[in-house]
Amino acid sequence: MVLGVVGATGRLGSAVLAECARLGVAVGVTASRAGWVGTTPASVLVDASGPDALEDTVDYCERNGAALVYCVSRTTDRTRDRLTALGARTPVVVADNLSIGHWLQTRLVHVVAELTQALPTRPRMSVHERHPVTKRDRPSASARSLAAVWASAAPPESCGETTAQRSGQPVSDHVVTFDLPGLSLSIGHSVTDLTAAATALLGIAGHVRSLPPGCYPVFEIYSRRYGSAGVRGDGR
Repeated sequence: MVLGVVGATGRLGSAVLAECARLGVAVGVTASRAGWVGTTPASVLVDASGPDALEDTVDYCERNGAALVYCVSRTTDRTRDRLTALGARTPVVVADNLSIGHWLQTRLVHVVAELTQALPTRPRMSVHERHPVTKRDRPSASARSLAAVWASAAPPESCGETTAQRSGQPVSDHVVTFDLPGLSLSIGHSVTDLTAAATALLGIAGHVRSLPPGCYPVFEIYSRRYGSAGVRGDGR
């Protein structure tokens, strides 16, 4: 595998390059606001930059046949349409959150939804996320996805607020809280170092070349590798 990294000077991109150096993973292409630098065509391109780089990223993958791991959290309908179209030609993984912990937290939300269906009162779930002040979009894509998972299995009156806080240290905290009369249950997920995300990303990059063309949520990749055989692409 030869990796390419778009957003190479950003926090996640820098962490990915450091992990590549530590693990001996070849990096053939890097890109930042200063431009693209390439020595060897990438077989897997990682986009850890921002929405503005989408067209250059897609163009590179189309010209070179590279698979794509797209790690930009702010996606629009146009972005999703563009990635889906690219997925007709090459494998594309869309990763709103690379952490295994987020996958586990999402699976646990599904478990709570299933276990509480027969209760006299369904719990009301709220989501709170915290990122440092450098995080621009709010609430985060991860928080929105957690809320959407619960909303797909619970009545509207059981769906509480999704709140965002911009303060503190890197990297992030996500907490889902289930409120019932007289009690609350919280499931939290904290990331303190982007090295964990970078390591997970390299694992995904090593796996993506074995996939047929298609557009895959990162949950589907983790579920294929670590979950049960019948897991759905939305994380179930």
